[in-house]
Amino acid sequence: MLDAPQLSDDFYLNLVDWSESNNLAVGLMNSVYIWSASSSQVVKLHEYAATGDSPASVCWSRKGGDYLATGTVSGTVQLWDTHSQKLIRTFEGHDGRVGALSWNNANMLSSGSKDRTILTRDMRVREDYITRIEAHKQEVCGIKWSFDDRYLASGGNDNKLKVWSANQ
Repeated sequence: MLDAPQLSDDFYLNLVDWSESNNLAVGLMNSVYIWSASSSQVVKLHEYAATGDSPASVCWSRKGGDYLATGTVSGTVQLWDTHSQKLIRTFEGHDGRVGALSWNNANMLSSGSKDRTILTRDMRVREDYITRIEAHKQEVCGIKWSFDDRYLASGGNDNKLKVWSANQ
């Protein structure tokens, strides 16, 4: 068992995710930590203290296991190389906390926000996002790509579950 006394008590946040390489990412207060289940080693990936921000979600990429996306309370999405502990890229576009993240494949990442939008990003292009979905009337609380990458499901605080085709 791991001790995590600073884990936020807020069900809109998704602060725990397990990687294919057996690492656990955890957002605690204003920091993101990586715990290796193989070695029991804990590494602080990043501390948001300087900016006054904090993590609202974490999500490992499906392939490779070294890339972690983090969504923040301020509305940014960050992509981290956890092997080198370096920030690769910061994405803008949301006006509220990003509490939901889901990878489509190695290059596509979707984010759901308190601003009621879903943004999908392609890591291969410069733009902050390639698609924007505005269909929920309240906060997007959860999103998940299907394992065949054909559909994106989203759930909102408006009590609606929506399924989107990747071909839209």
